[in-house]
Amino acid sequence: MHGTAENVEKILGNIQLPACPAIMQDIMAEARKDEPDFNLISRMVGNDPGLSAAVLKLANSPAFRRNSSISSIPQAVSVLGLKKIMLAVNALYLRNSVSATDPDVRAFLEKFWDKSNCTAEAASMLAKALPGISSEDAYTVGLFHDSGVPLLMQRFPDHPFDDALHEGDWESIHRKEEAMLSTNHAVVGNMLARNWGLPADICQTILHHHDLSIFTDLSHQASNMVRSFIAVLLLAEHMASVYMGFEEEGTMGQLPAHAHALNHIGMEPDEFHETALDILGEMRQYRN
Repeated sequence: MHGTAENVEKILGNIQLPACPAIMQDIMAEARKDEPDFNLISRMVGNDPGLSAAVLKLANSPAFRRNSSISSIPQAVSVLGLKKIMLAVNALYLRNSVSATDPDVRAFLEKFWDKSNCTAEAASMLAKALPGISSEDAYTVGLFHDSGVPLLMQRFPDHPFDDALHEGDWESIHRKEEAMLSTNHAVVGNMLARNWGLPADICQTILHHHDLSIFTDLSHQASNMVRSFIAVLLLAEHMASVYMGFEEEGTMGQLPAHAHALNHIGMEPDEFHETALDILGEMRQYRN
């Protein structure tokens, strides 16, 4: 696998990895203080109309909403907390990190980011039903797992990336990319995640997220948390596919790869199917 930073940068040519957003660095710098100034953070968010909308959308999303709707930035910052505010920053700037002029490519990217957001929401909601898995981290994994795809699309516009929307054979996706592009979207996504300062376990999850041997090879170097994130991601991505009409509802928890994920998180297929229907119901109710 062509996984070193030097090889990937050579393959990507003059495509630059999107820089970590300045506002993310500013918020992180404030968050690291002994007494963060939440009013200052609210002003930072409020000065950016796109980010304000993203924060309010996240605060009222099925993944993180409270009993009453949130309508102001200070209220959202207070209720969400800094870690969730960073999720909104990530979601907005990740979506805007790659632009396209071709109408077909723009339409694909819209669907692609919609699926990433749906996957992030489903992963976060599934994580809440499981012990020891952060719902915020699960959301980040869902958001970033395929983030290498738009970057590779810029460099290889003629390569079909439809598998990013339609699951197909989870493991064969990387083999195809390696054969044709000499790298794959997990390697590129891992580089982007590290560039944005995401935690090591999340970066490792992105790197290995199409490698099912992580569940069967006892010598695999990945941590148990990375396995848990990949298990949640595998199931959440399928829920997102069902939500967007790419897959049938009856297949939830029934595909061969799902058996590895369910075994790892200790959930029976029938139990997962019920949980998934509840999650999809909440997502549909929110968007209708």
